[in-house]
Amino acid sequence: MRLSIVVVATLTAFTLAGCFEGPQGPAGPAGPQGAAGSAGPTGPAGPAGPPGPAGTAGLRALSEPTCSGTCTLTCSAGEKLVSATCPGGTVMLLKAGDADAATCSSANGPALALCMK
Repeated sequence: MRLSIVVVATLTAFTLAGCFEGPQGPAGPAGPQGAAGSAGPTGPAGPAGPPGPAGTAGLRALSEPTCSGTCTLTCSAGEKLVSATCPGGTVMLLKAGDADAATCSSANGPALALCMK
């Protein structure tokens, strides 16, 4: 009986001895960098940004997309004509009552004008 207790105690001692670690040695050098992975999924949209600066109030654009020959761009009553352009043509500014207007002659493209309240 004593022999079996000695055998069991010896086996238990050897089994438990493998469960405990000894002192740790110094850390080894870092390994090489691994290959880059693919991009992850797209994240959720962020919040809306602050409002932008106020636009130029009171300006209104007029256009004549195909001004071939002569065309007239007329501002509404009470508006002033502040700019007009006629590619390849001649601009003539007119006043018709309370309205300003621009007439393009010999133009070969779009005519543009800006009116201001």
